[in-house]
Amino acid sequence: MIRHLFTLIWNRKKSNFLMITEIFFSFIVLFGVLSLAFFYLDNYRKPLGFEYDRVWVMNMRWNQEKPEEVRNIQYRLKQQLKSNPEVAQVALAASNIPYTMNTSNTGFNYNNRFTMADWFTVDKDFAEVMQVDVAAGRWFTTEDNAAGTKAIIINQALRNEIFPDENPVGKVIREKDNPDRKIVGVVEIFRQKGEYSSDKPGYFEYLNTDYASNGTAGGTLDNLMIRVKPGVTRAFEEKLMKQASQIAQGWTIEIKTMNEMRTSDNKITLIPLVIFSVVCGFLILNVALGLFGVLWYNINRRISEIGLRRAVGAASGQVYRQFIGEVLVLATFGIIIGIIIALQFPLLQVFGVQTGVYVAAILGSVLVIYLLAAGCAAYPSQQAASITPATALHEE
Repeated sequence: MIRHLFTLIWNRKKSNFLMITEIFFSFIVLFGVLSLAFFYLDNYRKPLGFEYDRVWVMNMRWNQEKPEEVRNIQYRLKQQLKSNPEVAQVALAASNIPYTMNTSNTGFNYNNRFTMADWFTVDKDFAEVMQVDVAAGRWFTTEDNAAGTKAIIINQALRNEIFPDENPVGKVIREKDNPDRKIVGVVEIFRQKGEYSSDKPGYFEYLNTDYASNGTAGGTLDNLMIRVKPGVTRAFEEKLMKQASQIAQGWTIEIKTMNEMRTSDNKITLIPLVIFSVVCGFLILNVALGLFGVLWYNINRRISEIGLRRAVGAASGQVYRQFIGEVLVLATFGIIIGIIIALQFPLLQVFGVQTGVYVAAILGSVLVIYLLAAGCAAYPSQQAASITPATALHEE
């Protein structure tokens, strides 16, 4: 029966070419949408490596002040904010904090192993504010960077790339034209781009922003990260803005909660998925209408054949299964071509995602196309199964 159906559809390949092509393109677009959806879903279930709840971000943009003046103002502002009873801790961080579009990356090389890595410049209080857990070694202290060697903390993804079989803590990274960097700790994960992003190699670089013995602070950063205590409401923002405007006069200050930043960033991240889903929806609707129309046309054209089969003893269920089978076989030709193309993605690592994501997307696409084909064929096949020899003779 199955072989007969394949032979039947193959013999009609010219008349079915357009329908098979539509199914193929629908499969490819659906495969792309499901790949992105499964990629996001897989990432969403993984830990972030930090806690965004109850974290407020004060972004600072200064004017033409000298670096020494900026450092002094930032230090005083940090100390003032920490003195509020509503505040648990305050830290300074560079512009590429979580849930922003900013990215900083560089090459990381050790013993002829090389990879690109994101880097995040922070002060010693960042881990407490963002609740970052150190898996090995320690977090930064004020004694780091004292000897001219920069202290860094790498994540597990970077460790897997550069130090797969050794303990990286204590290693010194020496590169031409760059200061030496000493690894003092390892964090399990830190996904700066949020829940839907993958875990990429990265490291934290320490910048001392505390007041030094010579009366200046060690460096400047763009954002003050403020962890507030439980129960603090947005009404506290007015107090923070007032304190900031008194100390950083003339600066542009903006305060956002990281929950707000997360919501905004996640919406932007999901835009491609929404757009491709809409396009895929239109394609699938077009295929559904095409399948329904093709099958309805074939049934009307083959009424005499159906009547003859019923007259020689074919049951209505057999007629029903035949037309359902024809549509499923038609879909199979489009699916086979689509699978051949889709298999190139994991083999060539086109987007660099896990092979399991592609496999799940292929299986999901096959299931959706078959369900679509069966659903579109159900009613016309039922109508064909209800044709009796007398009805066929009457139509003739």
